[in-house]
Amino acid sequence: MINAGKYNKKITIVKIDEEFDKAGFKVPPVETVILNTWASVKTTKGYTLIQNNSDFEKAYTNFTIRFPNVEITRDMFVKYAEKIYSIEYLNNIDEKGIELEIQAKVVKK
Repeated sequence: MINAGKYNKKITIVKIDEEFDKAGFKVPPVETVILNTWASVKTTKGYTLIQNNSDFEKAYTNFTIRFPNVEITRDMFVKYAEKIYSIEYLNNIDEKGIELEIQAKVVKK
């Protein structure tokens, strides 16, 4: 039994498509919403990064959601707390089809 209260952060999963006009010039990217859902959010703590001698730029955020009815792929992005995250890794937790873990990192602009 999963406690529904653990999914307490609203996230949006989007696909961003770059398009070109008839002359072949880039037009502003088109953002398509794939899924609006609630998630459990867990960030990598600074102590863990220091202990593992990792670079702070490699800090990941884990989003855990209920297993969606739509396919989520690594070419999509997570929007959360006014930031955009690139999806690095997807994990169907325990291969049960109940929860999906999305490991992502902040996109730098």
